[in-house]
Amino acid sequence: MNDAKLSEKEMDALQEMGNISTGNATTALSKLLNKNIEMNIPETRFVPIRKFADEVGGPEKIISGIYLQLLGDLEGEALFIFSKESTLELIDLILGKKLGTTKTMDEFDESAFKEMGNILTGSFLNALSRMLDVKILSSIPHFATDMAQSVLDSVIAKIGKCADEVLCVKTKINVEGHKINGEFLVLFDETSLKKMLKTLHKKYGHIVG
Repeated sequence: MNDAKLSEKEMDALQEMGNISTGNATTALSKLLNKNIEMNIPETRFVPIRKFADEVGGPEKIISGIYLQLLGDLEGEALFIFSKESTLELIDLILGKKLGTTKTMDEFDESAFKEMGNILTGSFLNALSRMLDVKILSSIPHFATDMAQSVLDSVIAKIGKCADEVLCVKTKINVEGHKINGEFLVLFDETSLKKMLKTLHKKYGHIVG
């Protein structure tokens, strides 16, 4: 299944689903950091598995990533991707340190970074659960710093077993007054996509019918 096989109204409904859920996550991150957060209107589209690393700057770009598995009525993966510099500055903000304090991450810093991932993912999933009347949980977060392809390989291997492409909700994250930019991506497999569309048709038939 891909965007060519979905109607324009179905794609619009998926886009709106992404907008609402991402807006919820933006509010949560803003409260956590006590900063204004800009998360642009998310792109909701299909991405070929083999080109997925291009979504985060290319296969050889060094990134820090948090990823969580989505479990329950819908399944997929949530990822937070930041440059190394943005990651260190985020740690200072999360922990209330003077900017520039964190040069390398220790276990405590990593734990704080993972907790940010938990909060954002939880907020996104709460909004999605309410909208679709489904139950979705997330696994414990995992952290990795490496070339993008290495970080993403294990993630997309799980979700791409039965398809050449995945539905991706992708939005950029910018923190007011800081050179922090990253990306928040949520990926769904084909089975979950079909469930979402079925529910959207049932609950909001006037939108996607």
